[in-house]
Amino acid sequence: MQFRLHLPASILPLIIIILCCANAHSQPEGSSYVLHPNQEVKVASLPSAVAASSSESAVLAASLATAMMEPEVCCGRNSALEDRIPSAKGLSLKELGERLRGKHYLEDGVPILVADQYWPGGSLKAEDILSSLMAQHPLLMDWNGHLYVLYGAVFDEYASYSGSNYHVIHTLLLVDVRFSDRRRYVSFNRETDDWAKVSGLLALTVTRNK
Repeated sequence: MQFRLHLPASILPLIIIILCCANAHSQPEGSSYVLHPNQEVKVASLPSAVAASSSESAVLAASLATAMMEPEVCCGRNSALEDRIPSAKGLSLKELGERLRGKHYLEDGVPILVADQYWPGGSLKAEDILSSLMAQHPLLMDWNGHLYVLYGAVFDEYASYSGSNYHVIHTLLLVDVRFSDRRRYVSFNRETDDWAKVSGLLALTVTRNK
């Protein structure tokens, strides 16, 4: 069973019981779950691309270069998606995925296939984010009108003795490619930040056709 980022009210008493236990990894009496708190997942070897300017096109190009993690694919000179960036300016994340979707060619003629997966903010589930990050795929996130690269998360895992686990995300770890200093790394805290200001997330994956 999958759960959204915000817990249903029916599970809150159970969580309170668990959090009050001295040993968070032990099973509370009468509970069918074991809590593994503050787990962390991050994408390793994230590119350090910085936007050439604060323009929308430059931020988009650097964000895509970071999220797609392959320079020959995106988004510098002679990359497979170079010619798609100017026309992608002003698009929503959903439209961006549709624009980049499909077959493209690397500089040496090797074909690639770009696939997209878009989630509106209102229907996003914790497992959607975690499964992508665990597979080492960053995500693009539109938060409060700004584009970020989502590369990590801090979460609690509730492991059921019946085998059905679920997760509660506390913090999303983001990169703002407009900056190269400490402003580059941003956190979204679900306790203090407004999820309603997140319009959606986009995952882009690349496969090479042989």
